[in-house]
Amino acid sequence: MKAVTLLLAVATFAAHANHDEHESHSHGAHEHGHGHLNLVVDGDQLMIELQAPAADLVGFEHAAKSDEEKAQYAKAVARLQQPDALFRFDPAAGCKLTQQELQAAKEDHDHDHDHDHDKAASDKHEDHHDHDEAGHADMGAMYTYTCATPTKLTGLEATLFSVYPSLEKLSVQGILPTGQTAGELTPSANKLSW
Repeated sequence: MKAVTLLLAVATFAAHANHDEHESHSHGAHEHGHGHLNLVVDGDQLMIELQAPAADLVGFEHAAKSDEEKAQYAKAVARLQQPDALFRFDPAAGCKLTQQELQAAKEDHDHDHDHDHDKAASDKHEDHHDHDEAGHADMGAMYTYTCATPTKLTGLEATLFSVYPSLEKLSVQGILPTGQTAGELTPSANKLSW
C-alpha cells in the first residue's frame, strides 16, 4: 500500500509540475469545466484521484449557506461516494473498492505568483485574495481498488461526464505497469486504455 501511495504522490507532483510549466502566471490551475485525474496501477491495486472545480461537482464554489445549497452540497458528496457511477472497468478484472477519501471543497490560494515583499506588492496580493474569496474552490476524491485479476485491468471509462454535465475534460496523468501515461478525456472520448 505504501508503494501505491508513493506512486500516487509522484503522479500528482508530475501533474502539478507539468501544469505549472505551461500555465505559470495564469489562472489555468482552476479552470471551470476542467478536472484532473491521477491514477496508479501497482500490482493488484488501482488508485484514482479526481480533482475538479467545486462549480462543476457541486454547482457553486462558495461555502453552502442556504438550506438549498447545503442539500446540493450533500448530494455532490453522496455522488462522490459512489465511484461506480463515475468510472467503469472491465468486469473481468474483478476490481473492488477498498478505500475512499473525499476531499471537501477548499479554496485555492496558490496562484503561481512571484511575490515581492514590498508594501505595494503586499497590498496588490491582498486585493487579489479578497477578489478570489468568492471562487477558485476545488473538490475531489481518492479511490483505492483491489483487483482480483489485474492483468484484465487494461483501461477505464470515465462515466462521470454524464453525472457532471458541466465537466468538459479531464487531464489524465498515470503510472502504469507499462510506464507513465498522460492524456485527456472528454464526454465524447471518455475511455483510457493501457
